Order: sequence, then C-alpha cells, then structure tokens
Amino acid sequence: MSRYFGLAAAALLSLAGTGGALAADLAVKAPRVVSGCAWCGFYVGGNAGYAWGRDSQSSVFDAPAPFLAVDTAAISASGSPRLKADGFTGGLQAGYNWQSGAVLFGAEADFNAFNLRGSNSGTFVFPSTLPGGAVGPPTAFYTATSSASSDWLFTARNRIGWASDNLLIYGTAGLAVANVKLNQSVVVLGGFTETASVSATQVGWTAGIGAEYMVTRDWSVKGEWLYVDLGKVSATGVLTPAFAGITYNTTAHLTANIARVGVNYHFGGPVVAKY
Repeated sequence: MSRYFGLAAAALLSLAGTGGALAADLAVKAPRVVSGCAWCGFYVGGNAGYAWGRDSQSSVFDAPAPFLAVDTAAISASGSPRLKADGFTGGLQAGYNWQSGAVLFGAEADFNAFNLRGSNSGTFVFPSTLPGGAVGPPTAFYTATSSASSDWLFTARNRIGWASDNLLIYGTAGLAVANVKLNQSVVVLGGFTETASVSATQVGWTAGIGAEYMVTRDWSVKGEWLYVDLGKVSATGVLTPAFAGITYNTTAHLTANIARVGVNYHFGGPVVAKY
C-alpha cells in the first residue's frame, strides 16, 4: 500500500511541475494590446511661422482733356506696382488620418492669424511737363500710394504621405480662404485725389509639403511649407472733387508662401492584440 501512495505522490508532483511550466509559458505568451496605427485617428494642435508673398496690382487711369495720354499712362503704371508683403502667421489645426501599409491618407483644416502686409509710395513726374514734353517746364509731380494686407487665413486640405515608424513625409493641397484688403491713392494736379479701396473674402487654393515626427505615443512635431493663391480682387476709384469723364480701376492678385512649425496631440487609432 505504501508503494502505491509513493507512486501517486510522485505523479502529483510531476503534474504540478508540468502545470507550473505550462502556466509560466501561457503568461509569457499572453496577448499585448497595442495601437495598430501610430498615425491613425483624430489629432489637434497649433502652429506658428512666417509668411511672405507678392501683391501684383494692375491699374488703369483714364481721363479726358486737359489730361494727355502720356500722363494717364504714367499714372496707370505708377498704380500697378508689385508689392512685397510679409508677416507673422499662427493658429490652430485639426485633422484625421487613415493608413494603408506605409501610405497615409488624411484631411486637415486650420485657422490662422495671417498678418500679411505690403505697401509702396512714391512721387512721380508728369512726362508731358519734362523738357521736350508736350507741355514743357515747369515740371509737375503727382504721388501714388498702394497697400495690400490680410488678417486671417483658413485652409481645408487633403494629405497623402509615406509613414515609416515615427516619421511621416507628406504632400497636401486644398482650399484656401482669406480676407484681402486693397487701398490705393493718387494725388494729381489741382488737389484732385483718386482713391480706390476694397475689403473682400477671397477663395483660392493652396498646396505644399511637410514632415512630421512622432516624439511620443501621443505627441508629434512638424515642419510645413504652403503656397497660397488667393485670386484677384478689383476696386473702382473715386475722384475727389468729382470731374466728369475720369475713371480709375485697379485689380490685385495676392499670393504667398508660408513656412511654419507645429505640434499635434493624437487621440490614437484602432487597437489590436499582438503576441
């Protein structure tokens, strides 16, 4: 009988050892829940940078006698400068990403302060009053001042990129909306002043490239360049005091480059179990 008790005890000890080893093995191979896509899901963040651009203006001044064609052409040319504009930009963005393999698809919108400013002013000669001109000396002068600006910018863009671990490189393009302000003033002979101004919300387009790096599971930093084309805006001049037959029309085309850096907080994508 003692012999059977000994054999039973040995069998139980063997099973206990086997069971412990099996339990330890199962513990090692227990599933680990991790994110299935580091870049997927919603994100929000902020950005700041520098904008520089050009406002190409085209003006036509037309007037009857006693104005001469050579003088009206000079005024038109003076009211058609190419203004250089620049300023600070910064604001907030939000978006959503999908990923298929290494290819990322996304949509992003941002709203930014867009302090783009540019101006030009000068004093010019009436060509007809130069020596040899139709009128001749004494030489007469006029002044022309032009300015363009914008205060805010909204974009809604698609993104497509290539993701490798923590690094994302992407291209982006879409809609751009901004306010555009244009002001011109030309002071001619006899105290006559021609003014033209407009403030409009312009709809255009934007495109650019960027790179983003995942610093932690939730936070990323990025650098981005965008080109913005806000289309053309027009204004009709008003002469003070009024003079019959004089017209003044101007058109401006504002474009800009934006270089900015930003930070995003990611809410995360789907989760899966890995072994």
